[in-house]
Amino acid sequence: MPQMPGKKIVLTSDTTMMSSYHGGVMLGFAAIMPSRALPDWIFRKLFCPPVAAAADGSAEMAPCGMRKVEAALLEAGFSREEVMVAHPDHLDRAIGPETKIVGITHDDPMGKIAVREVEDIIGRGPPFNRTKFLELLRHPLIREHRPKVVIGGNGAWEVMGEDVFVDHIYLGEGESDFPEICRKIIGKESVPLVIRGKAVLGEAIPVNRKATIGGIVEIGRGCWRGCAFCSPAMRTLRHRPLEKILADVRVNLASGQRDIILHSEDFFSYGYRDGKPDEKKILELVSAVKQLGPKTIDVSHLSLASVHQNPELLRAVSRIVGVGRDQNHMSAWIGIETGSCRILKMHMPNKARPAKIDNWPEIVRNCYRLFAEESWLPVASLVLGLPEETAEDVIKTTELVESLKDYTGLMLPLFFTTIADTKLGGRKGFAREDALPEHWQLVGLCLEYNLRHLKKLHSLYRERMTAGPVVHAALKGINLMADHLLSKYMKRMKRGEPPN
Repeated sequence: MPQMPGKKIVLTSDTTMMSSYHGGVMLGFAAIMPSRALPDWIFRKLFCPPVAAAADGSAEMAPCGMRKVEAALLEAGFSREEVMVAHPDHLDRAIGPETKIVGITHDDPMGKIAVREVEDIIGRGPPFNRTKFLELLRHPLIREHRPKVVIGGNGAWEVMGEDVFVDHIYLGEGESDFPEICRKIIGKESVPLVIRGKAVLGEAIPVNRKATIGGIVEIGRGCWRGCAFCSPAMRTLRHRPLEKILADVRVNLASGQRDIILHSEDFFSYGYRDGKPDEKKILELVSAVKQLGPKTIDVSHLSLASVHQNPELLRAVSRIVGVGRDQNHMSAWIGIETGSCRILKMHMPNKARPAKIDNWPEIVRNCYRLFAEESWLPVASLVLGLPEETAEDVIKTTELVESLKDYTGLMLPLFFTTIADTKLGGRKGFAREDALPEHWQLVGLCLEYNLRHLKKLHSLYRERMTAGPVVHAALKGINLMADHLLSKYMKRMKRGEPPN
């Protein structure tokens, strides 16, 4: 077979990112599992099955950020013959002697977000996401043809300071500067190791050319709350025009996607003005998406402060979407982060606005009651080990989580990680040796919470999944195994002891 000349610019990622997740994006969390915890074929079959590939080796679905970069390159004058979103299993049809750039999009390439906790608990080596990312960098065609490898996406900062085969680290928004960076690389001009892309206007965010994984449709970018550890907080708040959002929805539905996830840092910030959400714009958006006929609609992120300020808006969204009628629930990622008002004031002073920050624990509880009433499933993050955190602060978070234990959802405790280009970017990250007994008690409580609700979550989430009965039966079996295998670690941590 003759060698393929290759596309000039190849966009791709490893198999943990280029997966359909059986239509259930929550399964993507399995990529943080240690790679020795499951045989690779079981992990691939049950949790991260590959997206479909077209005859030319391109991916039928891809992460939303990769699709935006693809669209930006095409709008900047590169041709379809020069640019491909390539399936990682078919790089032989994309990479060749004429390939100049391989752009890799990743959210967590080195496993620095949630993986250290899992490695500490299970002790079974590096996670799947890190393992698969490094395998991609060592791909024989990349090693043979030596294109410039550019890593971008939300997790690109993780590669800084690491000894990996990456030529350039692209931080920031790709639509702004990446096309020009590509021209410089192709023209053999000098390009710095670390590139910082500028923000683009909301109306300049392009429409995707093909479907996104999970049916993710971007509605806006940025956050005004300014949390010190968070990179979206460093971005200016912008909103996309309704017609462009709907165009992205149509692209997904035309490609066979049934479910749509409306993505932003806070869904209720769409059209935000005068210190409050624009209810008219939000409800017009939801109504317009609903009229296009997706099977389900979800939102990626919600601010608890926005929900607390606007409970009737959340109820109105539920009615338009048809929760309880057309779909059994909605879901959203939320940031609890801490139960300590002292830590909030120090690192997240705008977290509760317009409410008073001293009311934060009650705000969280009120929102959880509302979520239960309206059949919303929250996936909550907690940040452990923020600078200056004390045992008393951790106890307050533990008490808050304990008060939520009867509400269905997920609770994800994350060790504080230094993220480049944030206000705490120069501070030391939190490690196992820094953990107090109270930290382990909190992690153990979160594990207990998740195991308690996992079976119900799987039952509800089946509505969105494309997997057959065999996969569902296997996932149920793994749930039972996890319950049994993790219980010993959970009991140890709830006593305030390290897991192993």
